[in-house]
Amino acid sequence: MAKEKIEIIASIETYENLSSFKSIEELNETVRAHAERHKDKLKKTHIAVLKVLHGHSAKHLGVSFLTKRNIGKLIGKSRATIIRACKHLEDLGIIKQLEMKRSSDMKQTSNAIIIQPIQKDEPVREINQIEQNTTQENSKMQHQENKTFLKQIHNIKHLNMSKETSKRKAYIKMVPKRLQQYQAFFGNQIKSLYGRIWLAMKNFGVSVDKMIMQEIAHIAFDKLVDYIKQGRNLSSEELHKLAYTIAYNQLSERDDTKAMASFVDSFIERTKNLKNQPCTTNNTESLYQYAERDLGGNVDY
Repeated sequence: MAKEKIEIIASIETYENLSSFKSIEELNETVRAHAERHKDKLKKTHIAVLKVLHGHSAKHLGVSFLTKRNIGKLIGKSRATIIRACKHLEDLGIIKQLEMKRSSDMKQTSNAIIIQPIQKDEPVREINQIEQNTTQENSKMQHQENKTFLKQIHNIKHLNMSKETSKRKAYIKMVPKRLQQYQAFFGNQIKSLYGRIWLAMKNFGVSVDKMIMQEIAHIAFDKLVDYIKQGRNLSSEELHKLAYTIAYNQLSERDDTKAMASFVDSFIERTKNLKNQPCTTNNTESLYQYAERDLGGNVDY
């Protein structure tokens, strides 16, 4: 099976978007709660790895990007041992790992490792007591979660539905027709997810064709579906952050959008220079000529 393409570029903006904590105190309390909640399932190596990740997650709260080899050096363990330990922590829901690539050569780099927040409906101080007193109830909840996950997988398999089937779904306004099929998986969230695609374009600083934005939305939505297929239980907030990050990275990589961004920056710089010169007819004409030349003559004044 061919390895899936890595979509997320390692950058400061990416790490900040992936952070789920507002303060270092909240991060510290969450790590302590995870350790207490899973104390019967964590060995010394698991705890040592968690401490290293915690210690290197202060700059971008909850997000670190140490290589497995470097983590191993810090605690005196092999790279293979660290990979197994991180997999165990991820299975317990303590961390999440996302594959990243460098912006310089687009090749894979170290994973982003994200410490996961404690669910709001589980008060930190009562977690241990809840687990001891409600074993049967948790079993029922786990069964329900498994049924929900299986239903999500079923929906993924039917994303390429027929026209007759798609008509049964209510049409969501402000979402292009070609993207309505993702409603089978994301439901009404598809509207706000598509909004994040446009927000990425706005922050990138260019205005692109709607067809390009829909193409980028396809790529972002497909990647989110791939994450779910891999068994990652993403929250709504994480879905929206990833949609924005993937879209922004796509805009950064495309030749057409990079060219537009370069033109806009150049045009703004030329405008600033002209403001510092006496206002004459020749200056105004040269500005129009500059825009017309760089846009291939398709300028509507």
